[in-house]
Amino acid sequence: MKRRNLISPLALLSGLFLVMFMISCGKDGAVGPAGANGPKGDTGPKGDSGVGTVFYSGWLDVPFKPDTIHLAGGRIDTIGYYATIDAPKLTKELLSSVDVKVYINSNDISDPVIYSLPYTAQSGLRIDVSAYTQKIELYANADVGTRSTNGKKYQQYRYMIIPGNAQARSAAPVNWSNYAAVKAYLGLKD
Repeated sequence: MKRRNLISPLALLSGLFLVMFMISCGKDGAVGPAGANGPKGDTGPKGDSGVGTVFYSGWLDVPFKPDTIHLAGGRIDTIGYYATIDAPKLTKELLSSVDVKVYINSNDISDPVIYSLPYTAQSGLRIDVSAYTQKIELYANADVGTRSTNGKKYQQYRYMIIPGNAQARSAAPVNWSNYAAVKAYLGLKD
């Protein structure tokens, strides 16, 4: 005796009912007239501009330490360099709702050349950023720590903690990867 497969007719019947239901739905009739405008509401208090809630550091001296591994025969190999920046305002609660930006001034403060991190140069230099509770960690494939030469400091770092509020997401008034634009927007002084 041959068994009949009942799933196929049920699926076909269900599909037919769904199509009939969708076809039978529609808008009949014209749109009604607009209602009268309601009374004007009270003016609310002036809101925060959003600029004041951005936390940022000054230009910081950041030393990098070698990241090493121990090899056979007692040899030590340096595989990268790391640094930790204290960021006391970067709380656990903020980490899920803010953007953390870090910048490096590769020149001295009198003639700044500023890059947004993470950074990758054509030479192969790479600097990465990770944010943790009250800490920002930098990792690079070269020692890019702050240097002093003839009384001038090179390779200083600055971080910004930018709240992810709706105003910031909706119409990004500034390119946060462009330090010159950020500096002008926030009125920062180097």
